Formats: sequence, structure tokens, C-alpha cells
Amino acid sequence: MKRVIYILLLAIVMAGCKKSEYILDYSGIEPIMLIPNTNWPGKSLYDPQPMDSVYGVTQLRLYARVSYATALDRVVKVKFEEDTEMLEAYNAKWGMNYQALPADAYEVSGLELTIPAGEKQGFITVGINPEKFNGVDDYLIAYKIVEAGIPVAANAKTIVFGLKGQ
Repeated sequence: MKRVIYILLLAIVMAGCKKSEYILDYSGIEPIMLIPNTNWPGKSLYDPQPMDSVYGVTQLRLYARVSYATALDRVVKVKFEEDTEMLEAYNAKWGMNYQALPADAYEVSGLELTIPAGEKQGFITVGINPEKFNGVDDYLIAYKIVEAGIPVAANAKTIVFGLKGQ
């Protein structure tokens, strides 16, 4: 008799597990724009590390991504801007001594990125000319998203690149 009761209880419990009434409703969620490999502001108590590149690197990639369940069915234009205030803020907050990357040591063809319809991500290439700066010092350059046509995630709109000296 105990065996029959156990089997009935097990059948009731197992039948109850299959009747999930949860319906995932994402209708109120809007897409946002972000830099997928952002590193500022830091998410820990320790100093956020810049995206390190060794002396001699010739290009950096500046990414932007639409964070949403699916790719959008329209073109998204993202406008970046060099964040010149980040150098002072980073050095002051963390006691570092990064130098500003000289203006003639890098080039960007444009700071506007177009993410085509049906795509979620794109990037801009920042060309680096290592011969135009001292290979001993550590340099820092930062970019932020200033406009995207959709909301920009406040905690994922800036990226800091560090170029380490030898």
C-alpha cells in the first residue's frame, strides 16, 4: 500500500511540474546601445584596466553593439567622440601616470559608425603609428558614445585604450 501511495504522490508532483504558467514577456524592453568591451567605469573596487596594447600595435577597434534580443530591422547610426577628460580622471582616481597619445600618432577616418539593419554590432578602426610616439611611456586614449538614435547604456558608453611602453 505504501508503494501505491508513493507512486501516486510522485505522479501528482511530476504532473504539477509540467504546468508552468510563466510567459516571458519582453514587450516593454527597449534596445540600448553599448560598447561591448567597455572598461570604464570599473565594476570593482580595483582600478579598471585599460584595454592594453603593447608598443608596436598598428590598430585598435572601437566597437558598438545593439543590446537586444534580436537584431533591429533598421539602420542605427552611432556617433563616437574622443573623451579627452578621461586621462585626467583616470590618472587622478587611480594614481597613474598615463600620457595623452599624441594627435599625430593615431588616425580615425571618422567617428560615425553605421550598423546595418539585421546586424547587432560594428566597429571603427583607429590606426596607430608607433613611430610617432615614445615607446617607453604609457599612453591612454578614450572614446565614448555621444549619440546613437536609441538609448545609450550609461555604464557601458566609454572605453579606455592603453598603449604600454616597452
